[in-house]
Amino acid sequence: MEIDAILQYASAQRTIALQITEDLRLMERWGRFGRPVLVGAVAYDLVYGPDIDMEIYCSDLRIEHGFQVLSECCSLSPQITSAAFRNHLHDADKALYWQLNYRQNTGTEWKIDMWSASEDYDLPRGETIVEPIKRSLTRETRALILQLKQRRANDPSLSCLSIDLYRAVLDGGVRDIEGLRNWLAANTTGELTDWKPATNLP
Repeated sequence: MEIDAILQYASAQRTIALQITEDLRLMERWGRFGRPVLVGAVAYDLVYGPDIDMEIYCSDLRIEHGFQVLSECCSLSPQITSAAFRNHLHDADKALYWQLNYRQNTGTEWKIDMWSASEDYDLPRGETIVEPIKRSLTRETRALILQLKQRRANDPSLSCLSIDLYRAVLDGGVRDIEGLRNWLAANTTGELTDWKPATNLP
């Protein structure tokens, strides 16, 4: 897509994502048990695929609280098609993972990834890079990232975490597909990272 078209597409996708979180009352439901934060592409206004990411920081982290949120969403919304839970407290992520899949009336399936963790969580947090990334983006780099996401969606050889794609563009100077391939080959990717962009625009 051209710049104007892909920026308009991303804006429309973000509007849908925010409406889904509102329909499911996710901020309200999680807010009873902790401090929910929208992170990832929805927070940066870089939405290409149908994905929503949240983090929830809890002073009293309990598995039953997450099941209560999932149960309420599944019971009250016929558009929820599946739910999942994984306990990662004892591995590298040191958090609880929750997932909901939400099917729009158009048939598009949105994946909602939610991580709940202790409020004193000392590993990299998605919430800490929201503002630095937003400050670093220009109209051109925003469009470029979205165009690269579009290509990635149709080319398995470009598979990478979105955070690595952001690193490649904002700090690595990547400006095209070949540059992205070279950057991915030369850099460590796919790991938890406390990276923040080096350049923050005023």
